[in-house]
Amino acid sequence: MREEMDILKEVGNTAAAHGSTALSEMLGRKIELNVPSVTMASPEEIIKKANIQGITMAFQTKILEGLAGESLYILLEEKSAYKLVDICYKLDEGLKKGSLYTEMSMSLMREIANVVTAAYMGALGYFLKKLLIPSLPLLINAPFDEIVKMVVPSHEKNQVLLIESTFKEPKEKLQGTFWLILTHGAVNEIQKACKEMLNNI
Repeated sequence: MREEMDILKEVGNTAAAHGSTALSEMLGRKIELNVPSVTMASPEEIIKKANIQGITMAFQTKILEGLAGESLYILLEEKSAYKLVDICYKLDEGLKKGSLYTEMSMSLMREIANVVTAAYMGALGYFLKKLLIPSLPLLINAPFDEIVKMVVPSHEKNQVLLIESTFKEPKEKLQGTFWLILTHGAVNEIQKACKEMLNNI
């Protein structure tokens, strides 16, 4: 099982690296990526581990085809979301200090989430040798603990496999997280792919 978890971590690292590369290209600056963690966790454990306070912006993408029971999330604290928009459009001070986004900035955020998600899913699909078809990103803007309660499937007995990788842009102090939340069905499918990989070594 340890070898399979190590492979899952490497899969998460490769997928997140593709996502961060796509984000780097869109922003025209290098995005740093940490080594991902792979853990079984309940909503309470996720909230405690993440230690994110206040309003958070999340983009939820579900895989429609290719892997059952999973979601990818791109999470940004509200201040980082403003910085991301500002990097791209250099918004005026009045808007940056406010709490409203223009329709243009929302479209920009969704497009960024769409491109990053496609890169992430492409890398994951390559590993699984499957075509993964993601949904369009759904914007969720709420307190972090409420987002966690919404995204962890209730039928999973409050335990999911969380592959988490944090990314940041040091100059603008932009920081966010890639989350791949896998239900037991999806975990079993990936574990099967891991075993096949280990048997072929």
